[in-house]
Amino acid sequence: MKQDSEDKLAHVLEALENPSSFTQEELKSLFSDKECLRYARTILYAKESLARQQIPQPDIDKEWRTFECHHKKTSIIPIIIGLAIASCIALFFIFSLSKEVEGGLRVFEATQTVQIVKEETVNGMTTVYVPRGMQKRLELPDGTCVTLNAESQLTYETSQFGQNERKVILQGEALFDVAKDSLRPFIVQSSKLSTKALGTVFNVKDYSTEEMKITLLSGSLKITSQQKTDSVFIHPGEQAILTNQQELRTVKIPQTEDITSWAEGNFYFDNQTLVEILCELGRWYNVSVIFKSKDCMNTRLHFKAFRNESLASVVELLNYVSKNPVVLEDRTIIVGK
Repeated sequence: MKQDSEDKLAHVLEALENPSSFTQEELKSLFSDKECLRYARTILYAKESLARQQIPQPDIDKEWRTFECHHKKTSIIPIIIGLAIASCIALFFIFSLSKEVEGGLRVFEATQTVQIVKEETVNGMTTVYVPRGMQKRLELPDGTCVTLNAESQLTYETSQFGQNERKVILQGEALFDVAKDSLRPFIVQSSKLSTKALGTVFNVKDYSTEEMKITLLSGSLKITSQQKTDSVFIHPGEQAILTNQQELRTVKIPQTEDITSWAEGNFYFDNQTLVEILCELGRWYNVSVIFKSKDCMNTRLHFKAFRNESLASVVELLNYVSKNPVVLEDRTIIVGK
């Protein structure tokens, strides 16, 4: 009997760690067992509790009151909006970019434009644009390899690149494997930070829906704020974050798998908020995301899936590990009751 319970616990742990390794029928069978379901809920509650203890919490009520003040109507609809707990999620971005809709808040919006990879050269500058739902790997003239994530853009000087400096301008997210050159540093210019490297591997994430993050896998980086004079040096396994107050801070990353898994065709979310997860899904599948409950956005999950799976399959997997119902309606993901 004890062995049977241990086996069930082992299966639940594996399902929560890597749900995409199970078939839909296997997951349904596993979580139809009351004991397995109890194990799963206990594990998820423990993870969320631990996250709340380890991560400083913002003043959610204050931010919510600020949002309400800017979104008053003559007929007030009781809308409960969620905010992410983590320091890595910028509440300012969530509220300023969200749109109030009937019964909830739209935190991500689908676009109607044609989604194609574009590469063009204008006035000596080459720009590569990767739309939602796609990624592209390219090699720069100096041998540096760049993998661009969905909804990202990279610009560099076409003929003069590498002669005096190696500089690129990035919007979105990219993984850089920089060719070594001790005489000419490699510079990534993003919206608010400048990153300088010689020969190294690092990931830059600069989307408007969240705080900017630069994660170093190997080598070393110097990161400088464009709006302030502060700069930081980071080492492998560290991440630089630009806060809402435009201050640079560094944190240790226990593992970088979740940071770079996108480049290998995977979704990997390790103790990340539901709003982060769903904005990422919205960007990849080009769908809108609406939260109906304030508490929904606070939830933290560990979740894995393959990017080549259908959105319906990913949402179904997500529902096995999420306490909050996630529903797909046409081109919109709706979260909460």
